[in-house]
Amino acid sequence: MKMLPLLVLPLCVATGLAQAGSYDPMDDLVSTAKKEINAKDAIDTSKNKVLNDPRREKMEHGFWQFFQGKQGAKPGEACTAVYWQKDQMISIVGPGGGYKGALLGFIAVNPIPSFPRPDNPKDTQKVKVTLKQGTDAPETVTVFNSTIAENSDQLLFAVPTIEAALAGMEDKLNFKIDYAGTKVFELEWHSGLAARDVLKQCLKGETVTGKEVL
Repeated sequence: MKMLPLLVLPLCVATGLAQAGSYDPMDDLVSTAKKEINAKDAIDTSKNKVLNDPRREKMEHGFWQFFQGKQGAKPGEACTAVYWQKDQMISIVGPGGGYKGALLGFIAVNPIPSFPRPDNPKDTQKVKVTLKQGTDAPETVTVFNSTIAENSDQLLFAVPTIEAALAGMEDKLNFKIDYAGTKVFELEWHSGLAARDVLKQCLKGETVTGKEVL
């Protein structure tokens, strides 16, 4: 298994991506996740109903969602796959507009205190983190850190091409991220090959919004 090749882009590029990129749909998705998570915590009297809800079951076991992550994107642009499990997400975003690379994102819906966050929630900052992907050796890189959907946290890794991102997708793949010597994120996706196939359909210009892989 080969580590996804990562690169560092100028901060202005990351800021532009955050303003124009996947982050209207992503805000909606994270806001929805917060509502689902809060519902589970709040409804003690209806615990069985909540736990048996089909959407709740998907959240617990993890599932993929797909959409074009930029308003007004042309067919085949800004194709986005998001793996969502409990209070964490992993996103893969394809090229769009002037950006020709791809993005690998890690989102904490209910962030733990040690997760990095810009002082100004409207800012994007650079932080140094260590990523361990699958059985590969850990790699320390500088990535983009931002706040989305009212105080959820995101780390964005730039990948040279969407082809490189697709090549790195395995059916099951575990990701661990350390920041300042503390593990701040760990999640393993499943059904990665099926998700890759749907993402390829989007890149060919097919409509995939609303599709899911369980």
